[in-house]
Amino acid sequence: MFLALSPACGEKHSLGEWTAGAGDPSGETAGDPSGETAGDPSGETASDPTGDPSGSTGDPSGSSTTTTGEPPTTEGNDPCTQYTDLASCEAAGCEFVGGGAIEADENGCRWGEGEYGFCASFTGGSQSPALHCTPDGVPVAFPFDPGNLPADWGPCDCETQGLALDCYGFAVNVEDLGCGALSTHCESLTDEASCNQFQGDPGLNGCLWVETTHEVAAEPVCNAEPPVGRCIPVHLRHDGGCFDLNPPAECDPGDAVKSPYWGRVSDDVAPSVELELLDDVPCQFEPLGYFQCWADEDSPALCDCACGL
Repeated sequence: MFLALSPACGEKHSLGEWTAGAGDPSGETAGDPSGETAGDPSGETASDPTGDPSGSTGDPSGSSTTTTGEPPTTEGNDPCTQYTDLASCEAAGCEFVGGGAIEADENGCRWGEGEYGFCASFTGGSQSPALHCTPDGVPVAFPFDPGNLPADWGPCDCETQGLALDCYGFAVNVEDLGCGALSTHCESLTDEASCNQFQGDPGLNGCLWVETTHEVAAEPVCNAEPPVGRCIPVHLRHDGGCFDLNPPAECDPGDAVKSPYWGRVSDDVAPSVELELLDDVPCQFEPLGYFQCWADEDSPALCDCACGL
């Protein structure tokens, strides 16, 4: 378990401070099982975004996968499985394996209320967060992947629980691109109000209305056309502090405080040639499938269009 201190919204932090771990940064939200520092909610690290165009973008779209592998099962005669709540489980000398239920509605992704988990004679398993579904089909996020999951629990289905599964970006047993339901849902929201309404509990994912421009290196100046608004999937950070960025020295002071991101226009087009630019993203959001501008020396030159250069 890592302890994360919450900075004030106006504070800035080095990128290394924020990306030390991958998971939920505080564990303060009720039902949140992860307790690690938020990094890449897609489960992949954007380590070399300007290199191989086939590399990951972290975009949760285009996949209809389900949780992978066979579900772990409890050994047949475990007497503890008869207890269904924490109190009776512990009273019998057993161990209760608890997690946080995940819900999604028109107001975003939220941790469910109530007690979710199962009772077992012993606990154990992989030390990475995992998602499993109750016998009633409720997705539950566990802080580790239980190796003794009851037989009536199992993997979750993208067809029926896709949006709730995409709310949580840290599960080791869900493929990195998730179900694609969150990306599809955000794209279907065509105005700022309905888009920004789909923002729930910090530590989970949601949608954000952003303004974007299409920048091309072959053109002599940055795009002078008005930016286009669109709804994109984001991770909702627990903390509102900004990354400590390094904008160009010639950047106007008013633009230098921006927090721009860039994204690929396609997998086979290098960002040095062409990219999509999110001019300024509020610090409490981390766009999924995009990369922070000015975070390191490999930042594409077209990011400087956020300065109007």
